[in-house]
Amino acid sequence: MKYFLRKHFESFYLGFLWGLLGLLFFSSFFFFYQIYESRMDRINFEKKTHWNSILNDYASFLKDAETGVRGYLLTGGDPNFLDPYRKSLVQMSTAEKFLSNQCEPLYQTELKSIIRAKQLKLEWIQNFIENYPSKRPQLNEFIESKRRMDIFRDEVQALLKKKSEKENFEKENSRKYIIRLITISGGLFFVLSIFIVWMIFVLKKNAQIILEKDLIKDRLFEIDDLYQNSPVGFHSLDKDGYFVKINKTEQDWLGYSEDELLGKIKWSDLLTKESKDTFESQFPLFKKTGQVDNLRFEVIRKDGSSLFLNVSATAIYGKNNEMIRSRSVSLDISQMVLYERELIGSRIRAEEANRAKSEFLSNMSHELRTPLNAVIGLSLWLMEDNPKPEQIDYLKNLRFSSETLLTLINDILDFNKIEERMIIIEEVDFSLKEFISSVSSSFEMKAKEKLLNFKTEIDSNLPEYICFDPTRLLQVLNNLLSNAVKFTKEGQISLRVNLVSKSLEEVVIRFEVEDTGIGINQDKLKFVFEKFTQASGDTTRRYGGSGLGLAISKGLAELMKGNLELQSELGKGSKFSFTFPCKIGKTSSVSKNQLSKDSSGLIGKKILIADDIEINRSIVIRFLKRWGIECVEASNGEEVLSKLINEKFDLILMDLHMPNMDGYTATKRIRENSLWSNIPIIALTASAQLETQEKIHKVGMNDFISKPFYPNELQQKIIHWISI
Repeated sequence: MKYFLRKHFESFYLGFLWGLLGLLFFSSFFFFYQIYESRMDRINFEKKTHWNSILNDYASFLKDAETGVRGYLLTGGDPNFLDPYRKSLVQMSTAEKFLSNQCEPLYQTELKSIIRAKQLKLEWIQNFIENYPSKRPQLNEFIESKRRMDIFRDEVQALLKKKSEKENFEKENSRKYIIRLITISGGLFFVLSIFIVWMIFVLKKNAQIILEKDLIKDRLFEIDDLYQNSPVGFHSLDKDGYFVKINKTEQDWLGYSEDELLGKIKWSDLLTKESKDTFESQFPLFKKTGQVDNLRFEVIRKDGSSLFLNVSATAIYGKNNEMIRSRSVSLDISQMVLYERELIGSRIRAEEANRAKSEFLSNMSHELRTPLNAVIGLSLWLMEDNPKPEQIDYLKNLRFSSETLLTLINDILDFNKIEERMIIIEEVDFSLKEFISSVSSSFEMKAKEKLLNFKTEIDSNLPEYICFDPTRLLQVLNNLLSNAVKFTKEGQISLRVNLVSKSLEEVVIRFEVEDTGIGINQDKLKFVFEKFTQASGDTTRRYGGSGLGLAISKGLAELMKGNLELQSELGKGSKFSFTFPCKIGKTSSVSKNQLSKDSSGLIGKKILIADDIEINRSIVIRFLKRWGIECVEASNGEEVLSKLINEKFDLILMDLHMPNMDGYTATKRIRENSLWSNIPIIALTASAQLETQEKIHKVGMNDFISKPFYPNELQQKIIHWISI
């Protein structure tokens, strides 16, 4: 019976498929025939539409011819107005041929009538051209011309109307025919769709069970494979912390098999003491909160080695709201922990190396500046002591060489401070125009020494005062202008100061330093701002320099939240642009007279000079005595304290590094005594480190001056603190 039903069903199914195929063929025939008919109708319609368009153009050409002749007559015979007329004749001839060749037989008579009307109109306006100017057209001739044009237009419109009525009638018949075809085809396709849907439903129903079964099997396999072989570990614990499930990845990490772990070993049994304490303190809390993230555990493997795991877990609760199981995800972070420890060690070593470098630079700064203080001080003193004419050049060379060495030392220290971001950009109100004037005056003299022109251009919209760091700004400009003077043999050096933008409280200013010097190759531009780098090795040999100036300027510009840019062409010169934002400053309440107080107020003052090096004390004393100051010497901090007990001083110049008791300790002791607490103390330091400056103010010193010092700077600071 089953065999009979199966055979009967198969015959029926086969017949159904043949019927379906025939229906599909028949429906397709109607469908494609409908497409063909629609396409042919569309082509015929486009041809007729094109013919109508050409007929309209034909009428327009005649109108253009008439307009051209009218312009010719109105302008008194200007031949230029006959060009449209001649062009229209050619266009009408071409259109006339097309219309005659493509005209349907039904409209041949009307077309010929239109052509005759056109010809009559052309002959009439042609007479105007031929008889002009001997005979000018009269009003009745213009009226006749208009009448002939109206006849031509009426015949054109009549033909278009007749043709449109016929085409609309044909189009409506075609539309009805297409609708019938669409209806028949749609009905056939609808029936076909019903049969197809029914067949798909039958086939889908028979295959669905097998497909779902295979799909479930595949998904279960994929889920299990993902669980077992995931790059992260998975495990589940019961409420007491025993393993109830674990994936293969975590088994491989721990070195245990599934049988050795499930129900036999607690998670806490695998942890080191420190990690076990963490787990036991967190597990009760985890049971209540149901969530824990990124806990780090050190786990002991079966072979005794350890690994570090980062664990996140979620609790599963039963009906009585008690935890019955936990699901955990763990990530092996052993390599990351190793890198962490190496990084911490590297950081400690780097910090120690950095401290050693800072100490070395501080010590070297002190050791180098101390003898330089003597050299520069003695050269300045000798220059002011009426030297012989033949000695002046020697002293100038001595001073120049010592100041060059000091500049190199300062550059190295500044670059180190810039790298470590230890420079603080101060905000001081000062006159921008006076600042520019001072810089210009200085470099104008240097330029004249090399027979160079020096030009300064200042934007008139710049504010009078700005709030910025004049020392660091001067340092950048000094570097740029010094390079311009050094690398320019002839021509001009220009300093331009422009206002880029301005708001209520802030401005953006751009300094430009342009020269006509040796210039820089384009491929070298990106390297000139690197430390110890110049455009070429030959540049260093010919012009000297450490290669730090531009690197320092670039670093200072970045600390100022500005930008230093370079444009240069080899052999033509360079242009450096330094742009920075700053606040608009307030007018300084200190007058120029106050800033440059007369040194006569120092006569009779008594100052204690504390320095363990005799030559340093001797140089200071020479200048102080010249200003009429009484001097007392001390070689260490203990002597300073003993001198204070017996004598009264208006100011103390204190060296920082002295034997027995240094300047820091001595200052602390002085500030602890109420009798001496108001005595101004100026530090004499050979260190340029920021930490030294901070420590100077912290122990109670009022100010500092760096060795080597310049007499004017020392004099102004003494005047300032004694007069307070």
